[in-house]
Amino acid sequence: MKDFSQSFNGILIETYHNALLMEETKRKYSSGGFSIRDRNAISYLKKHPEGVKISVVADYLKISRPSATTLIKKLEKYNLVEKISQSGNDRNTLVRLTRKGRLFSTYQRRYRERIADKISDGLTDSEKKVLYEGFCKLNQLFIDSINESERIHNHSGKQD
Repeated sequence: MKDFSQSFNGILIETYHNALLMEETKRKYSSGGFSIRDRNAISYLKKHPEGVKISVVADYLKISRPSATTLIKKLEKYNLVEKISQSGNDRNTLVRLTRKGRLFSTYQRRYRERIADKISDGLTDSEKKVLYEGFCKLNQLFIDSINESERIHNHSGKQD
């Protein structure tokens, strides 16, 4: 079993590395140079057509509010998002995708679907099920690790 763990660790590291390289290469050669975080924000906003506050985007992406504001300004510059002022107060401003942003989001979703199709081509239904379940467990491991790191940081960083 130790051999499996070592082999699996190696392919996990290599896969993560190559996924980042693929994203960075795509960013480098695409117009606008949108980062993974930019695209994650767009995907999140796609789920909220009515718009959300920038602070909600920041919380979702786990970044500071100023970083989220900078990210939104970048996307706004490319006409992918728009701000909707509510009652003339900046604190009540919502952000939502523009038509161009929704089209960009659809393109990204289709791109990811093509990758998933390429991965699953040639797999049996039982292999697909095992792969899916494995990724669900891996995802949960990442979530648990993030939550544990935040819990430790928030606990040790609290000042009275």
